[in-house]
Amino acid sequence: MEYIKNKNIQITFTIKEDLYFQFKTFCKAEKKNPAAVLKEFIKKYVEERENKNNEQEEKNYVD
Repeated sequence: MEYIKNKNIQITFTIKEDLYFQFKTFCKAEKKNPAAVLKEFIKKYVEERENKNNEQEEKNYVD
């Protein structure tokens, strides 16, 4: 299997209009591309979930 660097991915979702405008304002304030901001949010979310899962596994192991 060959690894393809910079492979694009397309994600479609629905968002409330007021949240969308908050997101746009955030992107402009941070002077970042919306796709880069979403990527950062997703990375942080995944890291938090992994930490919670690891903590839960450790707790289960101790019990």
